[in-house]
Amino acid sequence: MSSTSKNSSTVVQLAVAVLGVACSFSFFAAYIVIPPAGIFSGLLAPFPALFSRFKFGMGTAVIITLGTTSILVAVFGMRAGLLYVGQCAFIALVMSELLVRKFGVVRSLIWTTLLNLVFYVIAALVFTFVTGKNIHLIAVQEINHSIAQAAGIYEKAGITGDELAAMKQSMTMAGALLIKIYPSLMTVMLIAMAGFNIALLKRFSPRWGFQLKVGEFSQFRNPEPLVWLLIFSGFALLAAYPVITVPALNVLVILSMLYFLQGLAVVTSVIARQMYSGILRAALYVMLIFQPYLAFVVAVVGIFDLWGDFRTPRKQENL
Repeated sequence: MSSTSKNSSTVVQLAVAVLGVACSFSFFAAYIVIPPAGIFSGLLAPFPALFSRFKFGMGTAVIITLGTTSILVAVFGMRAGLLYVGQCAFIALVMSELLVRKFGVVRSLIWTTLLNLVFYVIAALVFTFVTGKNIHLIAVQEINHSIAQAAGIYEKAGITGDELAAMKQSMTMAGALLIKIYPSLMTVMLIAMAGFNIALLKRFSPRWGFQLKVGEFSQFRNPEPLVWLLIFSGFALLAAYPVITVPALNVLVILSMLYFLQGLAVVTSVIARQMYSGILRAALYVMLIFQPYLAFVVAVVGIFDLWGDFRTPRKQENL
């Protein structure tokens, strides 16, 4: 390769890195500043570095990750930088490397999520050692503070009397549940973020000229023995000891999400065989957003898919 070609390639990679840093920072900054509306942008934050790993190489992905982390620390502080590393850096760098080495989507997701969680545990231990503060108590205080703020908003909106008391009681119960299951919710968030970026990468890979061997989501299936862990976790909730029920509840939340994904794959597979499948698929996603109870039905479909094999088309018999 001539020196002119090398220089041109370097300029392109630097331009891509600068653009990637700008995009990642913007996505994650929106996630920090406006959490409810910024959830979707938070999911997109790892994508510029993840995409650059496949298109331009690991060096560009590392530059984007380090550059974004540095700017986040400078603007929002060390906590924001560590949060970006914990949520995005592993997806952009570790998961991409596992996919390149053909670990497969499921194994890549599992290993990336586990390394993310290990990072969080180590960061929490270091924080506790350095500051002497209990990270769990801080999380509990944050949840209770958020519940109190929400109650204050409803009270300012003019809700009073029994209605306000019932609402405060419901929010208090929700807060108590969140305190128990926030580790599993964090795990679910990491899995969702990694899966979303893989789906996005798969969509763009043919257009941008790199290979990403990812199976169809409609064929996603959990390992069959996993259902026994689901059953065991459910029965463990009947125990009278929090040391048993709290871990079982967290495991149950994670497994419910995995079987929701399997159920969604089943429903997607069935919809794909129907006329106007695109419209039906869009309607399903909208209903899942506005009717959360439908997610429970989809998860049940995922569990019973182990025995029903709903994705296999039924042959009509002539009577």
